[in-house]
Amino acid sequence: MDRKEEFMTAMEYILPEQFSKSSRSITLHCEKHSKEIVHTFLEAFKTAVEQTTILQDQKKKGKVRYILFSHLYSSIFLQRYLIRIDLMDHAFYSDSSQAVSYWDARDIYQLFEEDVEAIREELGKNFPRIREYEADFIRYAYAPYYHGVTKAFLQAMLEEALPELNFLPHQDRLESFVSILFGEYMGEADVLFQLGEEQI
Repeated sequence: MDRKEEFMTAMEYILPEQFSKSSRSITLHCEKHSKEIVHTFLEAFKTAVEQTTILQDQKKKGKVRYILFSHLYSSIFLQRYLIRIDLMDHAFYSDSSQAVSYWDARDIYQLFEEDVEAIREELGKNFPRIREYEADFIRYAYAPYYHGVTKAFLQAMLEEALPELNFLPHQDRLESFVSILFGEYMGEADVLFQLGEEQI
């Protein structure tokens, strides 16, 4: 087994252990600051809705069929932790008229850098002189733990907000069936909610 394989195997044990130490603090922080976090989310979402309305009025975008929340691969390396919000018509990623905004989710990712450093130190006991590209392995392998928290937060928040539908575009600007998704931008996404009834 070469160094990379050993390194990746060692991470499999260290990552969940580190996240278990931090997850409680993250949850408590999000609960304590939930109003502020929800406010910043709604402001970002409102921006995407306003762009959608303008594009639809200009006949450049069809009715909204997909609402996509995406974590960005680049964000974890730039330490910006942005969630991209897209409102798309039936064309999905081929929808050329983008209605997009970004939600700053730093409250959820607040301990990410500390955790990465702690993981790096723990790995350093068996892997002296960890290289920068190896630190990037840590960052990329650990990010899904935080993306999972973000997904859970969005689900909980939307579950409360969706019955009122106040924050969504007006009904006549939506398709009869709308999917709300979360995943990596231009990658795989999970369905959080589906609104309306799909036409057969």
